[in-house]
Amino acid sequence: ALQPSVVATAIRHACESRGFFYVTNHGVPREAVDAMFHAAREFFSLPVHLKQTVLQDHNNRGWTPMGEETLDPSSSKRGDSKEGYYIGREAEEDEIGLPLRGANNWPDEEKLGLVNWRRVMEAYHDEMSSLARRLMPVFAEALGLEKNFFDEHFRRPTALLRPLHYAASESSPDEGVFAAGAHSDYGVLTILAVDAEAPGLEIQEANGSWTPVAGGTSGGFCVNIGDLCERWTNGRFRSTVHRVVTKQCQGERWSAAFFWEPEFDVVVTPIVREGEKPHYEPCKYGDYILGKYAATHEGFKDS
Repeated sequence: ALQPSVVATAIRHACESRGFFYVTNHGVPREAVDAMFHAAREFFSLPVHLKQTVLQDHNNRGWTPMGEETLDPSSSKRGDSKEGYYIGREAEEDEIGLPLRGANNWPDEEKLGLVNWRRVMEAYHDEMSSLARRLMPVFAEALGLEKNFFDEHFRRPTALLRPLHYAASESSPDEGVFAAGAHSDYGVLTILAVDAEAPGLEIQEANGSWTPVAGGTSGGFCVNIGDLCERWTNGRFRSTVHRVVTKQCQGERWSAAFFWEPEFDVVVTPIVREGEKPHYEPCKYGDYILGKYAATHEGFKDS
């Protein structure tokens, strides 16, 4: 195994340059990943009227239909050609009723003909939360901070798992048709699993061109920095704009994004190095994330 300082240096370089990297030897069992994708396929293969029984609720839990989300409203002529399912950390009793915190919107497995669906998704969510908690001390070290710097901000995190199903359709950027429009992620970290190393993910270069993200080592996760992390690090770590462009010949595309974000009431203040001025104002995470959702999700536009 590599020394922690070597890993921290490699992550710092990746985050300062591209904002994307692959993580391997992560300790997440392959069986948990395979079971999650199998369960995702089972749900997304159901008829629409059954999936509508668990539509995304006001706490951002549940099914988001094909085309519901438009990640790049300025360039897209229609909604992104994907559907998803948000699964969060189960809220504790004193959090119930607070924004974006509540019970998950689980499907009725008996009525929908699903087997152990909740158990499988909860197990994968737990694995991703553990991986994120293992990564945060490395990020702190990469920034020259105490390893436990982020601990107090993630005691009760906003941790969202979102399995995604992309339609077997051709994207056409020139015509404003995307599998997932150009965007940067909102939070701190995104941990992405892609079934069968399917192509489609692209990152935007400084000159505006697009570079395909090569498939990683089998069993690895693609990790990228979100806007809140860029803000928190005072612009040191980059939140890179990316998109998903699919070709009809590749068939359906399956992935699962895990979004790791702090507690709702945390005030994010830029980490400023000696002699450096802050480039961002402090912000309360909860206000920040609600504004982001309202801009891209139909279900949050009126909230």
